Amino acid sequence: MDTSRRKNIAVFLDRDGTLNQDSGYVTVPEQLILFSGVPEALARLNQLGVQVILVTNQSAIGRGWLTTEGLQRIHQRLADLLRVQGGSIDDVFFCPHRPDEGCACRKPEAAMITQAAERYSLDLSQSFFVGDKSSDLDAAHRAGVPGVLVMTSDYSEAALKARDEGQFSIAHVAQTFVHAVDWIESELLGRC
Repeated sequence: MDTSRRKNIAVFLDRDGTLNQDSGYVTVPEQLILFSGVPEALARLNQLGVQVILVTNQSAIGRGWLTTEGLQRIHQRLADLLRVQGGSIDDVFFCPHRPDEGCACRKPEAAMITQAAERYSLDLSQSFFVGDKSSDLDAAHRAGVPGVLVMTSDYSEAALKARDEGQFSIAHVAQTFVHAVDWIESELLGRC
């Protein structure tokens, strides 16, 4: 499949626990520490010609611990770290609300995914969502996006349990983000 035909396909990515270590709230750029191999794997996604879209809950903003400008600085650091290996993220969707605010954008709700789909005319059924938590996989499921669970955080086992209890489906389980990209690449190239 020629990469120009993949522009209506996205790989949605969670941030904390998926791309970088989840050691609590990231409130300054220096706290963003990527997992090994993430920049190279993300560059491979870019080479496949898909949209790469970050979808992240950032309740630190709603809690008053972080400003939107601070979040932009953190995402600039992320962009800088990815650029070293030729990788980039096409867009960022974030929810600034606290869990108790009942918004439609906070994962496991699917509004951030559907907003991205509208903005980029995406075929969600042909896209993928990579995350480490139940809220990621549940949001993917609600939006009709095949979910890929990475086993890279303390929350990953709970997501497997939720899947086993029938709360949502998972298309693939990968040990790391690099392994998730290996599988996604194989799936996309298999569609030729």
